[in-house]
Amino acid sequence: MAESVSIRILCMEDDLGLARLFQKSLQRRGFTVEIAANGEEGLAMLETSAYDLLLIDYSMPNCGGMEVIRRLSSKGAHPPAVMVTGEGNEEVAVEALKLGAADYIVKDAGMKYLELLPAVIDKVMLKQRLIRERQQMFEEVTESEERYRKLVELTPDGIALHIDKRFVFVNPAGARLLGASKPEELNGRSIFDVVHPDFRDVENNRLSLLDQGELSLPWIEEKLVRLDGKEIDIEVSAVPFSFRGKPAVQVIFRDIRERKLAEKKLEYMALYDPLTDLPNRTLFFDRLNQAIALAKRNSYTFALMFLDLDGFKQVNDSMGHDIGDMLLKETARRLTDCLRKSDTVARMGGDEFTVILTRLEMAGDAKIVAGKVIACMSNPFHLKGYDCSVTASIGISLYPSDSSDGETLFKYADTAMYRAKEGGKNGFRFFAPGQQNP
Repeated sequence: MAESVSIRILCMEDDLGLARLFQKSLQRRGFTVEIAANGEEGLAMLETSAYDLLLIDYSMPNCGGMEVIRRLSSKGAHPPAVMVTGEGNEEVAVEALKLGAADYIVKDAGMKYLELLPAVIDKVMLKQRLIRERQQMFEEVTESEERYRKLVELTPDGIALHIDKRFVFVNPAGARLLGASKPEELNGRSIFDVVHPDFRDVENNRLSLLDQGELSLPWIEEKLVRLDGKEIDIEVSAVPFSFRGKPAVQVIFRDIRERKLAEKKLEYMALYDPLTDLPNRTLFFDRLNQAIALAKRNSYTFALMFLDLDGFKQVNDSMGHDIGDMLLKETARRLTDCLRKSDTVARMGGDEFTVILTRLEMAGDAKIVAGKVIACMSNPFHLKGYDCSVTASIGISLYPSDSSDGETLFKYADTAMYRAKEGGKNGFRFFAPGQQNP
C-alpha cells in the first residue's frame, strides 16, 4: 500500500469514539485522516481543503449521509465517497451508489468491517486512478483509428466496440477474456452471444439509456459466457462512441474472478470456524433465529443442545495442541455424521459446540438424539498414533416450552450443561426452571 501515504481522507461521523477508531485504524495503514462531526461540517471542510476520499456515515443528524451525497453530486466533481451504513441498510447503500457514491461498507457488530475498509479504499482509489489515466490517454489520442487501436491493444482491460449490438472491434485483451483465438473471431457476432442469459435484460436496459442521451454507463458487475462455454464474472462500463462515422458503443470490461473468490473467502471466514469448518457463533445465532421463526410459523418444537467435551483439557495439555486440534476436528465430524442434515452443528469456541435439532415430533426425541451423541463421542479417538478418550456433557433447552427467545434458549442450554457436568459428566440434562449457572 505504498500510495496510501499521500491519500487524505475526510471521515464524516457524528460518533466521536467511532470516528477516532476509524482514524487510528486507517492511520496505522499509512492514510491521513481528518474528522468532521457531521455532514455540514464536512461540506464546509471540503470548501477549504482538498481530500482524496470521503468516508460518510449514513445516520448523522441534521445533514445525513444521503443528503451529503446529494449536495456533492449537485456540485459536479467531488472526491470519491464511500457510504458507511449499519447492518440492515444495504438498500440505502445501493441508493447512495445511484446518487454518486463510489462504494459502501456495512458496519458489523464484530467490527470486521475495519479490516475490510482499507481494501475498499484501495479499490475505489485504483478505480479513480484508472479512470484518470484512461481519460488522460484518450484526451491525448487523435481521431486516428490506427493510434486508437495501438492504445487499446496495450491496455489489460477488455475494450470492445459494437454497432447495433454487434461487435465491430475487440482488443486482444478482450478477445482473450472472451475465449477467442483472435479478435477478428468476434467481429459480426451479437453481443448477446457472450452476455449471460441472466443479464441480457439488464444489458438491454443499460444500452437503452445511451440511446436516451446518457453520456456513460456506471460500472456494474455482470456475468459473461466465453466462446468455450465457461462463465466469468466481469465488471463493465460503456460510453457512446463514433466508429467510422457511425454511432457505436464502447465497452470496457475486466475480469473480477479473483476478487469474487476473495470476497467469498472473507464471507466464509466471517461465518465459519476455520479449524472445524462448522458454523461459528455468528452464523449459529442467525440459524437459531431462523429456526425460531420457522417453528413459530409452523407451530412445532425444536431443541437446542449445548455440548462441552469432558477431558479435553487433559488431552490438549498432555499431548499437545496439534492433537487437541485434531480431536476437535474429529468431534465436529462425528457430530455432523450422527445428526440429520437439517440440523445445525456449530462451534462456539474452545471445546464447546451447539446443536439445533429442528422440527421434533415430540420433546422426548431430543433425549434419544442426546443419547446417540454421547454414545458416538464415547468411542476412542485414534489421532496420529495416539489413542485418547473424551466424553460429552450436554445441556438441552426446548422451544417453545422453555423460551421463545434465542438468547434465553442458549443460556438455558448452557445452564443445563453445567448441571450435567455436576451430575458426573458423560450425560445430558434438560433445563429445569430454577436452575442457575454456577
